[in-house]
Amino acid sequence: MVNVTKTNYDTAMLVGARPNFVKVAPLLSKFEENNLNVLFIHTGQHWDKNMSEDIFRDIGLREPDINLNIQKKSMNQQLGNMIQELDNHLNQNKVNSLFVFGDVTSTLAGAIAAKNNSIKCFHVEAGLRSKNLNAPEERNRVMVDAVCDKLYTPSHDAVENLLSENIKKEKIHNVGNIMIDTLTKNLDLITSIDNFSPQEFSIERKYFVLTLHRPINLTDKNLEIIFSGISEFTNDYDILIPAHPRLKEYVNENKIDTSKFKVIDPQPYIKFLGLVYNSELCLTDSGGLQEETTYLNKKCLTLREETERPITVSKGTNKVIGVNKNIINEINNALNTKIASYKEIELWDGNTSERIFKDFNGK
Repeated sequence: MVNVTKTNYDTAMLVGARPNFVKVAPLLSKFEENNLNVLFIHTGQHWDKNMSEDIFRDIGLREPDINLNIQKKSMNQQLGNMIQELDNHLNQNKVNSLFVFGDVTSTLAGAIAAKNNSIKCFHVEAGLRSKNLNAPEERNRVMVDAVCDKLYTPSHDAVENLLSENIKKEKIHNVGNIMIDTLTKNLDLITSIDNFSPQEFSIERKYFVLTLHRPINLTDKNLEIIFSGISEFTNDYDILIPAHPRLKEYVNENKIDTSKFKVIDPQPYIKFLGLVYNSELCLTDSGGLQEETTYLNKKCLTLREETERPITVSKGTNKVIGVNKNIINEINNALNTKIASYKEIELWDGNTSERIFKDFNGK
């Protein structure tokens, strides 16, 4: 569905997946509060209602001007279709610049389409690196940062990564973590006991939150290690799994037993982080959740071999444990170890969108 009422815009902003929505919300709001016309485009990459529609309403993000409705296909099909559709809309509307966010397929499509149309492209959350090019997110990050005109980084390690890749320092602007803008805005709701309803999810005891969505973990081998390890704790804890559509599909197709766990639909942003905030432990292969648990001062074990967000380990509450037979020991250690209190991280202050706005306006 296309709903465009203007033809001349100060800039455009492109989203496609749930993490993008959290990142664009404060920046879109800041620009429009200051009377800038923004063409807001959604590729449709996340097609699940719980992954897309509900979070828009939850964080107060307005409806997109354009929804390309490019949904579940192979990564290459998605990328090609997005670029083709973006070509059409960027040509039809007068846009001099495009903001892209994060590291998903939509991010790469936006950068390619913008540059092929001589439109400046700005990457929000630039410079993060896991050094694992087998991960599609890492390939996206490297390619997007190589072609974008401005790179807005969340932390100093991201700046160093870009400089080590011989990217000109004039392109790099360290503005802080824009996800924290959305978190701080909603912090009172997230942490309010009045908004926490354990009975809604049949939670009867202390509990863990587990999220999985990366292809590397959606294998029989890795899921067997993860699920069998966490099963050791089901006598004492409820295990809550807000199931990404990709996980749900894999579990159903491969008839994997999840009967020991409480598998629920993906939750709106505030309710999900409320569940995380009230949990004993979070286990995840997500990137953004490593940052959110750090800010919320909650223990997090990352089920990957590396992280593109090392600051959550060095200054936060996250530990990268991989996927192996030591998962039981790692969970026990996390439960029995006093959490290292989160210390304030530079520019994680809720004002990142303000800094980007000022840079865009040359102030």
